[in-house]
Amino acid sequence: MHEPRLTEWITKSQQGDANAFGQLVTCYQAQIFAYVFRLVGNPDDAKDLVQETFLRAWTYCKTYQSRFRFSTWLYTIATHCSYDYLQAKKQVLMVPEENMAYLCDQLAYSNLEQQLLNKNIAGIIARLTQTLTPKQKLVFTLKYLEGLDTEEITLITRLSAEKVKSNLYLAKKNMQELLLKMKIHEK
Repeated sequence: MHEPRLTEWITKSQQGDANAFGQLVTCYQAQIFAYVFRLVGNPDDAKDLVQETFLRAWTYCKTYQSRFRFSTWLYTIATHCSYDYLQAKKQVLMVPEENMAYLCDQLAYSNLEQQLLNKNIAGIIARLTQTLTPKQKLVFTLKYLEGLDTEEITLITRLSAEKVKSNLYLAKKNMQELLLKMKIHEK
């Protein structure tokens, strides 16, 4: 999305323009849904949490500071909504097996061969991330599935850069070990 357009919508939203905020929702809704779904693992719960995320964003829109990217601010709200929800339900951050297909179906690619390959990869990644601690899964998802940099991850999670890097290292190490075990069992 063009930066001037986003800036205009953000400014108008902060002034109470619901239509401008609606444009922001349209722009970010799919991205935030994919992120929240990866955390909670249930499409219905993810839809509710996305709605809660944007409700909070609208409520606190005036507090947004332009020195941060708007998407980083939304990810922060989505992270807190998801954690609040999971703590209330006392669940672990994971994608249940029955929702794997749904996650894979959300990946849209132009050719069938690439789509099948990506479904397999997405399924493997989803299974591997189920074994991570909540913090490891969170930073892994933000870094590798959402494409955020360490600075943005520290803003969203309120973890130090060292903690983010440590959790990323442990997540990758744990996933590599599991991949090796999977490969051994296939032989």
